[in-house]
Amino acid sequence: MKHSEATAQRRALALQDAARLKAKVLVDGQLRDGAGGATFEVENPADLSIAGHAARCGEADVDFAVQAALRAQPAWAALAARERSKLLARAADRLEAETDRIAALLCLETGNAFSTQARPEVGTAVDTLRLFAGLAGELKGRTIPWPGGVHCYTTRDPWGVVGAIIPWNAPLFLTACKSGPALVAGNTIVVKTAEQAPLAALRMGEILQEVLPPGVINILSGFGEEAGQPLVEHPGVHKITFTGSSTVGQVILRHAADKIAPVTLELGGKSPNVVLPDADLDRVVPGILQGMRFTRQGQSCSAGTRLLLHDSIHDEVVARVVGELAKMRVGDPMDEASEVGAIISAEQYERVNHYVEMARTTPGARIACGGGRPAGEAVAKGYFYAPTLIEGVPHASPVCQDEIFGPVAVTVRWRDFDEAIALANDTRFGLAASVWTRDLAKALAFVDRVKAGFVQVNQYITPQPNLPYGGLKMSGLGKENTLEAMLDHFTCSKTVLINPGA
Repeated sequence: MKHSEATAQRRALALQDAARLKAKVLVDGQLRDGAGGATFEVENPADLSIAGHAARCGEADVDFAVQAALRAQPAWAALAARERSKLLARAADRLEAETDRIAALLCLETGNAFSTQARPEVGTAVDTLRLFAGLAGELKGRTIPWPGGVHCYTTRDPWGVVGAIIPWNAPLFLTACKSGPALVAGNTIVVKTAEQAPLAALRMGEILQEVLPPGVINILSGFGEEAGQPLVEHPGVHKITFTGSSTVGQVILRHAADKIAPVTLELGGKSPNVVLPDADLDRVVPGILQGMRFTRQGQSCSAGTRLLLHDSIHDEVVARVVGELAKMRVGDPMDEASEVGAIISAEQYERVNHYVEMARTTPGARIACGGGRPAGEAVAKGYFYAPTLIEGVPHASPVCQDEIFGPVAVTVRWRDFDEAIALANDTRFGLAASVWTRDLAKALAFVDRVKAGFVQVNQYITPQPNLPYGGLKMSGLGKENTLEAMLDHFTCSKTVLINPGA
């Protein structure tokens, strides 16, 4: 099949799925209309057409979903852990069988490129569900030696109903990150999707629900104040997990505090990529490109968008990176030939423009490449933005300090290793960091001194299943994606003492 034919077929199937899911939520095992009947449009970022319509959920929808999850939770928790494991593994198999079709739906609403982002995201979501299905047997407490013949032990118990709020940049992977550990641990879950990208996550929930009992997973759509806040505040929700901006994370933490609900937060970042003068530039340049996350239009909280380059190699690294960025194919996300898709929304597009224009008017700064819409008729309409590299902006500038969340990276020169560490830590965020060097002592010193939760040496990969992932400072609370994260964040514990002589 030719590329054009495959692209057209992919788009047609995605539109068909979007139409079937119009104005629906998943509650108590069924797709149904939202309680109030209100809807909102879901835009296709690649051509500005209407991709579909989603239910504009409110407090009544949230209560309906939480009540369904509350009813389902006791029986779900009473299942042997190995039985929950089998069901989740079967659900992962069903999701994998739908990979290309759900990836097309993901392209339609997010603008992420099919081959470099959407299809791989489905694969990572499947791997994540399988990881947690395999960890069900590790839901163990401990026995504690105690004098006087007293039997002392601890338990690992589910919280009950988990409220999960996810962003638009990786909705399938993040649904898996939240639901996998929550469900295996015996909780039920209500997921509130992002208003920009509600459709693929709803379809994912529908697929999982084909295997799971009714009410175990529930998917709502809507806006933060109307659906997210009622979910956080609902008395039937016993645990909150959120991925998104630091600003919203602070709001969620305040709302959850009123009922002392535990919260996991995976928030923003402005992560440093530090290159020492002895680094192998043949490895550095592709690593930098991978770390920038430009195949997701830079829309990743862990993106390494601050390139802290030693003065002696700065110009060579910039020249090499610019040369590689110029080769990246920006185009129709549905086309397998495209490497970079479209930014999610007009609001985000204008945000990127704002920071680039700020840099453009900064004395001494230079747009090394990109800085606006790429050329070509195919990218003339949607929210397409060329991969952009900026040099010469002072590190105190908002361009270097704020999370732009777009295909924009900045370079900063340094001469002294202590200066590099200080620059790396000179941010309110602390999510990810990477250093490139042949000097083991310098690498270990960087690992010890950098204030970040996800640190790499001579590479910059994305978060993966079974890699603890989470940040420090304004980048969040807690870790995700591992057994320890499941135990720490999706179970509670009792300490039990039994005196047999009573």
